Amino acid sequence: MGKMILVPTDGSPCAEKAVEFAIREAAELGAGLAFLHVLYSPSTLVPTPELSEEEDEVLKEAVKKAEAAGRFAKGLLVRGEHPVEAIVSEAETGYDRIVMGRQGGGMLRRLLLGSTTAGVVQLAKVPVLVVPCGD
Repeated sequence: MGKMILVPTDGSPCAEKAVEFAIREAAELGAGLAFLHVLYSPSTLVPTPELSEEEDEVLKEAVKKAEAAGRFAKGLLVRGEHPVEAIVSEAETGYDRIVMGRQGGGMLRRLLLGSTTAGVVQLAKVPVLVVPCGD
């Protein structure tokens, strides 16, 4: 397959802006898209939570939008304790870049840059494009 863009999403308004931007960028580059949702799983000793209908719908909608724009797209679910590590690890499996929102909908939001986004920018080995929320 050709170029691929990884798009972490949690369904927050800022992540949705990143999804829309990534679809446009993929069209310009002739790239495919993988929409990634990290399902928080604190340890192997605690039962892993199931994907909620809302989280499942976030991935399905992103894939549907990309396919409607003529792009190859897939949804990925990764379980993990650390979203940054999960995103960076997935990106190392053959993606050309990461497109993500400046802030997610998590409880720990920073004023200028979300903690997950900041971590990915710092650790990723591929380019990371950060989409502003436009609040």
